[in-house]
Amino acid sequence: MNSGTAGQTETSLTLRYLEPSQIQVFQTEDGRVRVTIAGGCSVLAPRFLRAHPLSDPDGYISIRAEPGDKEIGLLRHWKRLDRESRALVQAELDRRYLYATVRRILWMKDFLGVTVCMFETDRGRREVTLRDIRDNVVHVGAARLLLTDAEGNRYDIPDVGALDRASRDFLSQIL
Repeated sequence: MNSGTAGQTETSLTLRYLEPSQIQVFQTEDGRVRVTIAGGCSVLAPRFLRAHPLSDPDGYISIRAEPGDKEIGLLRHWKRLDRESRALVQAELDRRYLYATVRRILWMKDFLGVTVCMFETDRGRREVTLRDIRDNVVHVGAARLLLTDAEGNRYDIPDVGALDRASRDFLSQIL
């Protein structure tokens, strides 16, 4: 391997940690989000991704840019950003990580391996189609479940034990 390739590989694997004092996020006149990083880097329409969306959603935030979804850096302590920057990052994260919290399971029916359920959520009642339960139910810790329906919508059950008895019985049928 030549030294040019080794140097490129090493550079591409280097993590860049960013502090809130280095970042400004704002909206341009045409309504697009832009991030400016101390040292002259500016990114139009950045993507903000949680490094650990389930286990530590308010921890590190990856800032990414096109082309190629290149990571610009990992932002530590993002909740310490100035008010405008924090609000814009929060809005982008809310849009990207939208999911409903399940309060109750009202009914559940199995149709040849496809399960149709009626959930009562924090966003109202939802009829949900679940396929491939093994692939679309994620156990997060001992009591939390994250379900993904056939359309890619996500539903969170923060504590299975806190659900009413009927809801727990429905869950036990599919898990």
